[in-house]
Amino acid sequence: MKQVNLLVTLVLSIGSFYAISQDDSTHIENCVLAEEVIIRGTIRKSNGQSVEKVNDVQLSVDKILGTTCGVSLIKRGNYAQEPTVRGLNAGQINTTIDGMQMFGACTDRMDPISSYVEPNNLNSIGLNLGPNDEQFGSSIGGGFNFKLLKPTMNAEKFISGSIGTGYETNGNAFRGLALIQLSKKKWALQANSIYRKSENYIAGNNREIHFSQFEKWNLGVSGVVQITQNNTLSIDYLQDNGSNIGYPALTMDVSFADAKIASVSHHYKNRDRFFYELETKAYINFIDHAMDDTKRPSELVPMHMDMPGTSQTIGFYSNASFRVAKKHFIKVKLNGYVNDLHAEMTMYPDFGAEMFMLTIPDARRMLVGIDASDKYYFNSKLNIVYGLRCDFSRSSIITLTGRQTLTSIYNGELTKVNFLTNGFAQANYKLAKNTKATIGVAKAARNATLQETYGFYLFNRLDNYDYLGNPEILSENSWNLNLGAEYSGSKMGLSVQLFGYFFTNYIAGTKQIDYSAMTIDASGVKHYVNLDNASIIGTEIKLSCTIQKNLLFTSVNSISYGVDDENIALPLIPPFKSINSLKYNWKKIRFAMSYTTGTKQNHVDFEKYGETSSNEFNVLDASIGRSFDFKTSTLILHLTAENIFDAAYSEHLDFMSINRQGRNFIVNLTYNFN
Repeated sequence: MKQVNLLVTLVLSIGSFYAISQDDSTHIENCVLAEEVIIRGTIRKSNGQSVEKVNDVQLSVDKILGTTCGVSLIKRGNYAQEPTVRGLNAGQINTTIDGMQMFGACTDRMDPISSYVEPNNLNSIGLNLGPNDEQFGSSIGGGFNFKLLKPTMNAEKFISGSIGTGYETNGNAFRGLALIQLSKKKWALQANSIYRKSENYIAGNNREIHFSQFEKWNLGVSGVVQITQNNTLSIDYLQDNGSNIGYPALTMDVSFADAKIASVSHHYKNRDRFFYELETKAYINFIDHAMDDTKRPSELVPMHMDMPGTSQTIGFYSNASFRVAKKHFIKVKLNGYVNDLHAEMTMYPDFGAEMFMLTIPDARRMLVGIDASDKYYFNSKLNIVYGLRCDFSRSSIITLTGRQTLTSIYNGELTKVNFLTNGFAQANYKLAKNTKATIGVAKAARNATLQETYGFYLFNRLDNYDYLGNPEILSENSWNLNLGAEYSGSKMGLSVQLFGYFFTNYIAGTKQIDYSAMTIDASGVKHYVNLDNASIIGTEIKLSCTIQKNLLFTSVNSISYGVDDENIALPLIPPFKSINSLKYNWKKIRFAMSYTTGTKQNHVDFEKYGETSSNEFNVLDASIGRSFDFKTSTLILHLTAENIFDAAYSEHLDFMSINRQGRNFIVNLTYNFN
């Protein structure tokens, strides 16, 4: 049945594209290999109009990602939802902050890298949908690059900034934020901070979701100085501290999740030269994370335990850009990092001595990679971009205690050396004045994560199994295909993308009957193996229509379908989802209404992957915003009503089908000054 639904969707998508191909339309960003979600500033449309982004700095990163083409979120609580791309997650995608590699410290993936940034310190979010010249490492499915906000030299005013506050009725949630910038002709400084706190939220039908509280603050400081006319030096520091974070879908909560990120970078730019741009950055980041169950009632905790973990990454990258000719550009990128992971567990039985175990036994990965891309414009209708990346990595266990831990399950060589190659090519062809077609192909590969290689009894709440790593596991490989068509003009636009990922050596868990589970009430033990093949296919449709002046309708639709080598449904594949919105601007008032719907996901397998089906859902939101302009400042008031009909619902990627927030009223107040 799912195959039929997918086929119908594809046919309707292509049919819709040709049906409007003779009309005018607004521009829609390409969703083939890369796109960018703008957090700040103004979006300018092709007809010269502009629409301001209102109060995005008051949103959470999760809410921004949740409405992005190709992105779905794994929800374990009301905090730090894990983004996925077209059904790909974890080690299959890259997540970087300003090009800096980071790796979470939590064995249960409670701390995706997206949880350590806030819109208040972001300029935009880059989304790559496969290997290309914009990402910072090898991957199967691309990933995210969270681009930090930079101070502006020679700004109109020496001092500028903003302050804001927000309140949500559901969860009694509060936030406060501030940003200040000092700008001179040859230097600039910027500091920003945000504080968030929420109690337990209420799901539809007035049901309290226990252990869904959280508290956090985030601080960003950055400076830039112009050394010469074409050279600048930048320093950035980002710190994020979360505490008392509940995870209702898991067996443990988080007492703290802290990150410290620092970098220094040099940027050279001279558009008039063959070698016109060079950016080099050195960075270090440290993540400290601790799971605990001390806030849970004793009757829900069979045995008290602590599970701290740390992740430290030191790295660099250098990007060089060349203009070979007026319509011919080459990029070369060199990057490398050293990442150390440590995780442990201490169990405290009612009787007897405490029990200690390393769950990530002091693993280290050193990697260096180089990639090059070539973009060439043949004429006004055809351009191509292609590239190749090579990675060399060495993974090892760096302590005697770590090696002794793994010898209980593995007697072979623990040090692993891998060499990966990734290549891609994309062609864009202009079919008519406002119509273009795109085809892209990529040969992708990725290393097994350190958890998949060296993990020691890592509990997976999705299928209720403990997992063992496999030092002999092979790299995962894929052939990726993207086909797209786009029409854009002044009143209507449509973008249709078809994609496929065709895997070899797909990494998945398989049951081990000779091992006993370590986690109380776990169903058994699995370890990571390579499946012969697997595949994920799907489509994404983006529609935009200017119904009348200042009234805009948009629709973002996506569906994925995945099977393994036994034609069994892959886990965590999102079903069809559609996000539809109406936006109307009247003078300085902005109205918006959004309707989100998702279908049932019955294409699941419980026996092999522990996944159950999910129900359809429908959610309606509405908002109104008003700006008040003064001589040197602007005050923005924004009111939102989420889940207006108080639907009791969850999405397919929500662990344990924990219901999402019910009806929620939000008020945001932001004051910008200069």
